[in-house]
Amino acid sequence: MTGPSGVGKSILGLMLARLVEPVSGTVHLAGVNIRDLAGTTVRSVIGILAQDEVVFDTTIRENLRIADPNATDLAMWEALGSAGLGRFVDSLRRTLDTPIGEGRMLLSGGERQRLCLARLLLGGHRVLIVDEPTEHLDEAAGEALVADLLALAPQRSIVLISHSQWVVDAVAHRISVEPASV
Repeated sequence: MTGPSGVGKSILGLMLARLVEPVSGTVHLAGVNIRDLAGTTVRSVIGILAQDEVVFDTTIRENLRIADPNATDLAMWEALGSAGLGRFVDSLRRTLDTPIGEGRMLLSGGERQRLCLARLLLGGHRVLIVDEPTEHLDEAAGEALVADLLALAPQRSIVLISHSQWVVDAVAHRISVEPASV
């Protein structure tokens, strides 16, 4: 999804996840009006990766466990690997138990995005709404993140929101619509 700033791309993403109700019209998930589904049901299927996603002042492990409090280390490593952050976390002395956040090891913008993406993957969301994922990244980091997002597409539907033309060009050939189930 693309367009200039202020046209409602992010609001549409929030509507799809039932975080904002539409003023008119309807939104359907697998043929069902989302107003007929509990918000938690919709959000168990649809996850959002915002451009300024929250990373909590705790460890990498605890940031991931927000998505799944019972996640095993193996599941966390798989999510980190799929998000393109596995090697980085493995290079840290305390790996999953590395403190991050305010006053501790601060992550770069790309590392924050990837950690939050890993959190969504660990949560099992089948539809990912990714809002301006390259906004605070340099070109190389942005291109790498978009490539990693596109690699997730066979298992998940990706709704990528961006006003950057190069992001749109990178994903335009990958657009397909298939029915989903709730």
